Amino acid sequence: MKTFINLRISGAGLDLQEITTQLPIHPANTGKKGDVIIGQWSFEENTTLQEDFWLGEHRSDEKLKLEENLEHFMMKLKPAAAYLRTLAEKHHVTIWVSAYPENEQANIHISLATINILSEIGATLDCSMAFLKDFYEGNY
Repeated sequence: MKTFINLRISGAGLDLQEITTQLPIHPANTGKKGDVIIGQWSFEENTTLQEDFWLGEHRSDEKLKLEENLEHFMMKLKPAAAYLRTLAEKHHVTIWVSAYPENEQANIHISLATINILSEIGATLDCSMAFLKDFYEGNY
């Protein structure tokens, strides 16, 4: 199953440089309110950001299960748990999991270690699943 795992931080007045300095991962993308994001796919329109955001991603190892990749990512974030919790008190801190199974039945198992770190960080978990064919056709 192809997976993407991201840390998404959004809200008003984010200090993007401070976040980058404080976290043990690098941003894949950042933006400030009012920036225009150009759609990457033919079905996507350009979007004007309504709030600031910082997005860090985990490069998933396709040999591992989704839950193993998720747990590895959470373990990377654990040293910054206190900082992320302070961010979560004022902003949206979300672990964003996108999974693209090859067949119609799939399962996302969340380990207790991952749940504990999510709780420690104060983050929410957002999981989505779509078939790659649907994603590329814009039908997800």
